[in-house]
Amino acid sequence: MAQQFFVKSADLLTSRITGSEANHIKNVLRQKAGDIITLFDDSGYQYLAEIKLLEEKSVHYKIIDRFITKSESPFKITLAQAYLKEKKMDFLIRPITELGVFEWIPFIAERSIARPDAKRLKVKAKRWAKISKESQKQCKRGFAPIINLKYLKFSHIIQLGKKYDLKIIFWENELNPLNKKEIYKNKKPENALIVIGPEGGFAKKEIDLAIKENFFTAAIGPRILKAETATIAACTMIQYLFGDLSKKKLDKE
Repeated sequence: MAQQFFVKSADLLTSRITGSEANHIKNVLRQKAGDIITLFDDSGYQYLAEIKLLEEKSVHYKIIDRFITKSESPFKITLAQAYLKEKKMDFLIRPITELGVFEWIPFIAERSIARPDAKRLKVKAKRWAKISKESQKQCKRGFAPIINLKYLKFSHIIQLGKKYDLKIIFWENELNPLNKKEIYKNKKPENALIVIGPEGGFAKKEIDLAIKENFFTAAIGPRILKAETATIAACTMIQYLFGDLSKKKLDKE
């Protein structure tokens, strides 16, 4: 399988890769003229290309074919994640990218220990984007998740629910798993907002507010999970039930 590399749209016009990607091709992977690589530019397309010339700081190539990426889920998942301790948030970027999450919205819950200010958020956003781009290359997605830092409060997240076909808040005190028959009562959902709490879980008043705004409350399983484990489990569950981790189509169920 051809190695995949990110290119800017301008690089596609010049047929030239520069910067860290060029260095990776030439000095790390030691690829040569004639080798075939895959390129992507966050437009939803991937490009099959042949390396033509390697210079000191750039790699020249010729595009052989262009095709729409097949690795994006048809079901768009927005993950609203209560802030966790810093390293846990860094860790989560990779698996949620691999699991096909469309948008990631960190927010401050009542019990959040981490409460980054605007200056720290700017630094974090750059680091998260870098990690996400690396993961995107590895899992061969057409897009990296959107990292949305506009909504900081839990109340903001709950109001966002009005935009989604399906809105779920996972709560450790809920006894019942998702009820698909209840969800399908009106129509097949095309997107979802799923909300995951911090290390200490959600406060009862937060759950009450979510229920008032018609969120489904759901359990992930019979065991209490760490916050970061709960996030991965919830994304996997939703992608399996409604997205592309299952071969079963919703309209055939």
